[in-house]
Amino acid sequence: MSFRYNIKNDRNIKTYIYFRPTENAELDDIKLILEDDERFDVFTNNDDVNPHNSYKNITNYIYRIITKTGFLCKGLNPEYILDAFEECDAVVVIGSSANILPNGNIFGFALINFEEYTNSLYIDIICSHTGIQGAGDILINAMQEISRKLLITEISLKSVKSAIPFYEKYGFIKFDKLCDNMCVMFKTIAPSHRDGLARGRTKSLIKKILGKRKTKKTRKIRKTRKTGKSRKHYLK
Repeated sequence: MSFRYNIKNDRNIKTYIYFRPTENAELDDIKLILEDDERFDVFTNNDDVNPHNSYKNITNYIYRIITKTGFLCKGLNPEYILDAFEECDAVVVIGSSANILPNGNIFGFALINFEEYTNSLYIDIICSHTGIQGAGDILINAMQEISRKLLITEISLKSVKSAIPFYEKYGFIKFDKLCDNMCVMFKTIAPSHRDGLARGRTKSLIKKILGKRKTKKTRKIRKTRKTGKSRKHYLK
């Protein structure tokens, strides 16, 4: 019998999105589109403008939880996570409705990239609190809503063998049906009626944004989809 607290139907849970600071403004318009959605709390990536709810502070806080308590990302190498923080576009955090920083409750998080080549949202890392039920469900649903808002048509990720059934429950499919361990998986995202009225404006804006993003990360995702291999997706 499990005594873990189930947060799936807890109305006090919020979704927070923190964007990684960059030298250019490629993600600014994406951030503005998501800021307009009441389902998400989106914070600036500028330490000078918002010194408390900054990307630097949220990543430092998550890293402290991982290394000091072991409640998040159990079994995943902390150094790999620290490295991933430096390459992702944003971190999506689910937690209590009170401010996460400086010391609020974090029930799970995901590191994501927006990829123009496949018009997909790539989940690099997804972790939930070991003492909580429902965090994974909320995170996956958040990824789907973010994708619909941005008119993204696919979510992709790489899953360890033990997590494959979880993702399959949400409609994810193995890219290679014969893969056994560390499988590339993807899910096609249907458009949302809620965002239908803004599709024209959003579509042109997203095309403009993502058209600039043929980066090294895009080539890495392309390699992942073709070969089943990626940057450093492994457990230690």
